[in-house]
Amino acid sequence: MKLSSIILIIGMIILAVGAGLSIAKIEPWADYVLIAGAAVIVIRGFIRNHEKEG
Repeated sequence: MKLSSIILIIGMIILAVGAGLSIAKIEPWADYVLIAGAAVIVIRGFIRNHEKEG
């Protein structure tokens, strides 16, 4: 399995946790977790582009 696929799965799990926190009304932490999940997925895009070139 490629590194970018693993990072995508981790990012999706983080986003799911953030969504769960948002539903549970744990607002300050939910925002931080959702932002972290989005950042992981953006970083995954850079890694995926690097994998294609190499």
